[in-house]
Amino acid sequence: MKSISQISNFKIIPYVILFISILFSISGQLLMKHTMSQTNEGLFSWVFLEQLALAVSVYCLGIVNWILALRSVKLSIAYPLTSLNYVGILLGSYYFFDEVITLTRIAGVITIFMGVLLVAIPLKKSI
Repeated sequence: MKSISQISNFKIIPYVILFISILFSISGQLLMKHTMSQTNEGLFSWVFLEQLALAVSVYCLGIVNWILALRSVKLSIAYPLTSLNYVGILLGSYYFFDEVITLTRIAGVITIFMGVLLVAIPLKKSI
């Protein structure tokens, strides 16, 4: 069991910021898809431009959080964790856009997720 001092050495806030970045990125991508799916009135209508501005703003919030997370999280850990976007986009596109999730896609996402775990789990330092 880990002691309190070991847990306090693990800085959780940068990882929370990183996961918020991932959520903003997923949301921004899904909003962009929604915006482009609703282009019946034309690409330069006010409704389209407002929706596009919202989508890009949400995505930009993800970028800002990414930059903040990189202050403390190693890039070699942070970047592989962004592949969790694949999981979020897969689930979001299924839920919001009725896209089909095949067994092949599920296997691919599980493979990516397992790879992320292998990269992100810290190794014990040998003496």
